[in-house]
Amino acid sequence: MILKNVEALLGARSFVSLSPETTVRAASRAMAQANERAALVTDDGRVAGILSERDIVHDCLGQGMDPDTTTVAAVMTADPITIDAADTVAHAIEKMLEGGFHHLPVLKAGAPIGTIYSDDIPEEYRLLLEHFRELRQP
Repeated sequence: MILKNVEALLGARSFVSLSPETTVRAASRAMAQANERAALVTDDGRVAGILSERDIVHDCLGQGMDPDTTTVAAVMTADPITIDAADTVAHAIEKMLEGGFHHLPVLKAGAPIGTIYSDDIPEEYRLLLEHFRELRQP
């Protein structure tokens, strides 16, 4: 499978968008209904943060916070690194590897259009990138 860019990898998949004031419980329900592992937190049309399952478990529930009163703004990753829809899949892999994260918000003309996950990326792309990195090292 040849993927021209990140938008091709994303496909027509929908995504969960939340406001910073959404409670963690409401966010969890929205993510579960959409079968998504992360949600984009948007404010005035821009990505203000990303909320992952790990944020919910470790930063909210694991810390004894009440999911009915805690807002996603309190536990999300604020101002996440993003990628443009026209960027290459290799660029997405590099960003994920360098940042040590598995979810990457995708923007088109500055507006969020979805999230790609590390396991969305075909194995052969990851292997090729690793091979080229090895070749570049002195």
